[in-house]
Amino acid sequence: MMDTLIFRLKFRQLLLLRQISIEPSLNRAARSLNLSQPTASKLLQDMETDLEAQLFERHAHGLTPTGAGLVAIRHAEQILADLGRLRHDLQAVKRGLSGTVRIGAIGAALHDLVTPVLSDLAQSHPEINVTLQVTTSDDLMEMLQAGRIDLALGRPVEGVSPGLLMVEEMAPEPLHVVAGAQNPLLQGQTFTLETLSALRWIVPVRPSPMRKAVEAIFTMARLPLPEHPIEVSSILATIDLLAQSDMVSALPGSVCALFAGSGMVRILPVSLPDVIGPYFLMRMRERNMTPAVAHLARQLRERAIGLSDSAIQEV
Repeated sequence: MMDTLIFRLKFRQLLLLRQISIEPSLNRAARSLNLSQPTASKLLQDMETDLEAQLFERHAHGLTPTGAGLVAIRHAEQILADLGRLRHDLQAVKRGLSGTVRIGAIGAALHDLVTPVLSDLAQSHPEINVTLQVTTSDDLMEMLQAGRIDLALGRPVEGVSPGLLMVEEMAPEPLHVVAGAQNPLLQGQTFTLETLSALRWIVPVRPSPMRKAVEAIFTMARLPLPEHPIEVSSILATIDLLAQSDMVSALPGSVCALFAGSGMVRILPVSLPDVIGPYFLMRMRERNMTPAVAHLARQLRERAIGLSDSAIQEV
């Protein structure tokens, strides 16, 4: 079946799959691709026949992907992303170290690792174009599998087979309790996690590893998670909320140091257990790296080693 499928699948079918995932209506997806509705319907039917699977449930409001459909969409996105990179990669081979690198990172990896490396790269190799996505580890895994990024700095998440990933440990991520620098409730007081648990908290959204870490911290202290927390997916939004309110939160050490240095937040003297562990540099095992991607991965690795050496010397 696989050999036959390679010759029977059409580029327009892959485009149609991706467009239906964006616009779950065959008519709208067809119009977006300048196809007639009958042509789109035939392309979809032929694909389901070739794959021997129903890809979508048809209903009055449009199409809903089945389990097989979700798998097909993910692979279609990856194939299209790889095809889109083909021209850039060939040009990169001709020119040497150039091309485009797409990297995703959790917020904790930015200040100490990602931004210094990208700053150096802009000076040493201005011909390399870089796109940076900052989001949670679960979003990074989805983007990595779909081929929308080449490298991810975060953590593996449930549902992704470890055998699909190349994973390298980068740096630890200790957590600190922080509040706005002008928080009136915390001036001149002594704090414990128990006393702070009575305040309003900002916590990461589920199912991110950071959210699990915050929940584990309270569980280990035999305390309930603070009531009515505000759930936020953005570190920048968390910092802004802290600066304008009397709430508290737990954030990675590198983020705390950056914003405490600018006077926006205050690190509270509360000891937290190391429950989240290090973050990792990850890429898809079967996807070859271009020279530009390999160079950036090497620079990130060397920077992480330097950070580790500095920490050992300071101790």
